[in-house]
Amino acid sequence: MTGNNRGKDPVPFYKQLKDKIMDDIESGKVKPGDKLPSERELADQYGISRMTARHTLSILEREGVVERRVGAGTFIANQRIEMNFITFNSFTKSMLGRGLNPSTQLLSVYKDQARTRLANLLKIPVGEDVIVIKRLRLANQIPVAIEESCIPYRYCSGIESFMMNDVSLYQILEEQYGITLVKAREYMQITFSDETESKLLRIKTESPCFLLEAVALDKDEREIEFSKSITRSDLVKFYSEPRLKR
Repeated sequence: MTGNNRGKDPVPFYKQLKDKIMDDIESGKVKPGDKLPSERELADQYGISRMTARHTLSILEREGVVERRVGAGTFIANQRIEMNFITFNSFTKSMLGRGLNPSTQLLSVYKDQARTRLANLLKIPVGEDVIVIKRLRLANQIPVAIEESCIPYRYCSGIESFMMNDVSLYQILEEQYGITLVKAREYMQITFSDETESKLLRIKTESPCFLLEAVALDKDEREIEFSKSITRSDLVKFYSEPRLKR
């Protein structure tokens, strides 16, 4: 793997191999699910060391481009789902808008009392009853995110009787309680999945994930819902289209 780098810093072999694999993916030469050559085969094919080939595959794995399966080899990972970080929308609408089949598995629903942080976020007294709804979000039957929603119970008394698989929480709030959520304050950071989350999402323990926290408001500017979601970083990428202020 060589190139004309005269007058430039030489491009490391691992970077050249990575760029070659990325070019093959973007051109459609290799597709999600395709198996890549082994470290030995890559080393022989491109005249590099096995250590360099291993380093390249490790970087691609960390970036979610490939996945390694014990005893099977290295495969091109599924194409990532793009989600707009700016537009406030339901998971179902977001997936349908991308031609995917969304589904929801209800994990638990129960009443709890708001602790200090949650009470501050929702502008309610500490100790007030909230309903906690935990759900697993899937796209084309593949687990994408675990989402937990907390809502003051006074806004949605009896909502637990409406919650089941593949039911829209926002639709229930609108149709049963006259609450329409119109905007949200969202925060995102990187986290690592614990053992329980990893089993639900079908990923390795301590895999990097997106942690999203949001407070959703209704048309009267009331803080209605605090949500927290753990989203697979190997399946999802967030984007935005900010406008430059002049």
